[in-house]
Formats: sequence, C-alpha cells, structure tokens
Amino acid sequence: MKKITAEKLKFCFMKGTENLLKHKDEINALNVFPVPDGDTGSNMSATMLEGCRYLESIDNKITMEKVLNAIKNGTLMGARGNSGVILSQIFRGFCDYLKEKKNVSVADFAYAFRSAKEIAYGSVMKPVEGTILTAVRYLSERADELSMIDDFETFFEEVLEILKRAVEDTPKLLKKLRDAGVVDAGAKGLYYIVEGFYKYIIGETEINLDVKTTSMPVDEIQFIPEDLKYQYCTELVVRAKDDFNNGQEEEVRTFLYEIGDSVVFFVQDNVIKLHVHTNNPGTVIEKLLEFGELLKVKIDNMKEQHEHFIETGYKQEGEKRKNAVVAVSPSDGISRILRDLGADIIVLGGQTMNPSTADIKVAVEAVNAENVFIFPNNSNIILAAKQVADAIEDKNVYVVNTKNVQECIAALIRHVPDEEPGKLLEIYKEAISEVVTLSITRAVRNAKLNGEKIKKNEYLVFLNNSLVTHNLDFKKSLEDAFEKIEDLEEREIMTILLGKDATPIEMNILEKIVSNSYSNLEIETYEGEQLHYPFLILIE
Repeated sequence: MKKITAEKLKFCFMKGTENLLKHKDEINALNVFPVPDGDTGSNMSATMLEGCRYLESIDNKITMEKVLNAIKNGTLMGARGNSGVILSQIFRGFCDYLKEKKNVSVADFAYAFRSAKEIAYGSVMKPVEGTILTAVRYLSERADELSMIDDFETFFEEVLEILKRAVEDTPKLLKKLRDAGVVDAGAKGLYYIVEGFYKYIIGETEINLDVKTTSMPVDEIQFIPEDLKYQYCTELVVRAKDDFNNGQEEEVRTFLYEIGDSVVFFVQDNVIKLHVHTNNPGTVIEKLLEFGELLKVKIDNMKEQHEHFIETGYKQEGEKRKNAVVAVSPSDGISRILRDLGADIIVLGGQTMNPSTADIKVAVEAVNAENVFIFPNNSNIILAAKQVADAIEDKNVYVVNTKNVQECIAALIRHVPDEEPGKLLEIYKEAISEVVTLSITRAVRNAKLNGEKIKKNEYLVFLNNSLVTHNLDFKKSLEDAFEKIEDLEEREIMTILLGKDATPIEMNILEKIVSNSYSNLEIETYEGEQLHYPFLILIE
C-alpha cells in the first residue's frame, strides 16, 4: 500500500484505539509512584475513544478534511489527564500537517511526525524527556529516512522499531522510571496505538471498540466505565417543589450518573438544571417529575444530527454574573463542601478518574458569567483545564493551579463573588500559598521513590504534594509529618476530610497526637467520602 485514503485513515485510527484498549490495564500498571493513581492507560483510551466517536459521526461522503477534523477535535475534547492532553496535541500536529492532502503518502505520514513533535513539545511548559514526548521526537528525527520507504507495511514496521527503542530508552532518560523499574506508560501507549495502525494496514480490518483488556489485570487500580453509545443529549429545567432537599439532590445526581454520562447538574434558586447523555430521555423526565414541574425540555438525537454535547451545552438563564467557579471534585462529600463555599458547578474527577477536556468545557459553558475560574484540584488535570481556557472565546477563563482539593477549599474560603478577576486570582493564590496540606494514602505495591524503598501497605504522607514520610505505623507517619511543618505551633485550625477508607482507630490516633502535642489546633472534621486517600487535611 502506497497511499492511505480518508476512509483507511479513519479505520487505522480506530484500530489503533482498539489495540490500546487491549493493553489499557498494562499501561495503567506502569505507574512510577506506589500511590493509587495509575490511570495513563485509561486517560489515553478515553482520548482515543472520543476521536472514534467523532469519526463515527461523519455524515455523507468521507473526506480527508472530515477525518482529520474529527481526529483533531475528538481527541482534544476527549483528552483526560496529562497523557491524554499531550496525545491530543500529537494528533493535532499530525492532522495540521496533512490538512491539504486528499490521500496520504508514506512521505506525508513521515513528515507529519515532525509537526506532531513540534506541537506536542510546544504544549508543555517544561518538556520532560523519557516520556511520550521522547517517543514522538524519535520519530521526528527519523522523518527523512522514513520518507524514503516505498510502502506503508515496511514503513510501519520501521516506525514500530523506532518506538520500541524509544520506549526502552525512557528509563535511561528519566531517573524516576529507572528507580521504579518501569518504562514510560505514555510512550508504551503510543507504541500500541501505532501497532494498531500497522495491524489494519496488513489486513486485520475487524475493529471492536468494546474489547475488554486481556493483559496484566491490576486489582488495585479502579476504572471508571466509559460508554460511548448514549444517543440522546437531554437537557431539562425543572422548578423544584418547596421541600426539595440535599438528600433528593444527591438522589437525582446518582441517578443521572447511573443512566448516562456527560452530566452537568445543579440547583439554583430552587430551579433544577441538568444536561445528560442517555439512551432513555423519557426515564430522565419521569424521574425529575417526582421533584417538580418541567419548565424546559430539550432532547437532541446525536446520532441523527451528529452533534456533540459541547455544541449543545446548557446555558444558564438570567442576568450574567461577574464571576463563577467550576471545581473538580473526587467525591460527593467534597462536592457538597465545595458547593457550600461557592462553587457553581462540580465536575467529578480526581485520582484514577480524570475528567476530559470536554467535561470541563461543558461545565464552563454552562455558567452564565463573564469570568470563570477553574480549580483542577489535581496536577494531572491542570493541562486539560488550560486547554479549555484556550478554547473558550465568549468568557474570560482562569485556571487556578490547585493540585489538591485542600488548596481549593482554602482559596474558596476567601472567595469574593463581585471582586475584580485579577484581584480575585491574587486572593486565591495567596490563600493557597499560606495553607499547609497533608494527603495520606497507602502504597499499593513495593517501589523505590526518591531513593527510598517503599513497602506495599505503608502509609504515605504528602506534605504540600511532596512525599515526606512513609511507615507501616500510622502514628509514626503522622508524627514524622507534623515535625516537618515548621510553623505548626502557630497555626489554629486543622480541617480533616475523612475518606471512605478512614477507620475510627486511625482517627483516634490523629486526634490524640494533636491534643497532646499541638493543642493550639482546633480540629474540624467533615465526611469527604473520597476513595484512595483516607485523610485529606488542611491546616490554617
């Protein structure tokens, strides 16, 4: 094969997605850190699947322009986590180079790698070698040599050899990979995507995007199920009954997440507003009629109209406000806290469940405000949030670089609804700089981190997002961590968010340490309900 048509490029991409899905658990398991956040495979899979969804929505005649736009826009909107965002930028550069082509030659494909490399490196403020960036750089540097190959079968065989070398070299370039004894997950994921391209070229043309992972299942990694088959974009506005309460609100929210995805749901001035993708819009209407009367119904058949939810997102009615807040939350308990502090819309996500660029974009578009502040609350979500800020044109969007929910809580405590946005951003940053945060989890495997050996089931304590101590003894871990906080005796309030795995014994140990050694601290406890981290703590 010497040319790839638009149709063949579409199916190559989809075959690449299928091949990645087969190895999703394996990619997730290539986690450098012993904390329960191995989600690179899930994030890259979600990014590719959204690209496939856009490809499947192409109507009428398939053209190269339509295929490239679907891949470019779909991967951008589906991008989850740093790995997904960088992967979307690789495809953005790839598609930009090919945009004038009717068919793709071997040389075109080879030089598209250079464009992919430039865009991907440009999307990261401080590019790190030993990652997926290295893999695409290896291909870029061999573009001239690759362009001389006559046919695509030989071309992809050589490309896979280059990527194999790149993956093997990642531990040589990045010490944390070398210490952990693993290769880079993103680079390995890119290898599997391109291997899927190759499989389609050599005749493996059957594609199954519902494939289940078959290699290296990892029990301790939690996955968020992704169903891309929901057909109806459903939007409702309901006037709630006078007795509508928080318990009913949680009931509706849980219901929506059970029957669909792309959920945006909030209550304002006793009016319920929601957006959901589902196969049963009638069920949604019937459920909401239990809580009030319908004011507005809008249902779009996405398969017929080929519209994605980013084009039909609900806009808040009423007078436009000056400022609004969109915050990412890992649990219902923390969501309630953030809403009480002034967050307008919550996007569910966090460790092992990073929201996509599209999820965040829908939330930003839903608020009727001149300025929108996004709180990612996880370092792996910041890039996706920044992609949204770049994509929104009718609002001023600011990303507050919060790396955990404790920082978000500290910032929102000082939230001033009508403050000038520049000043408000400074207020947030000041609050974040002043708060001390502790995040406590347990190691899911043996590992080597920062030159230290971590044992499975040890308590890991992160002080302001950096690991400061680890021990099988919970009391010893806490005492070591507290000793590393220089001004702890001068602080006044310790707020504790209890996770689902927190035990009364652990809580008792924590309280005794504080009462015996840090009596200056007043403890406030809330049910955070988060997974993976039994204790999230902020100290003011």
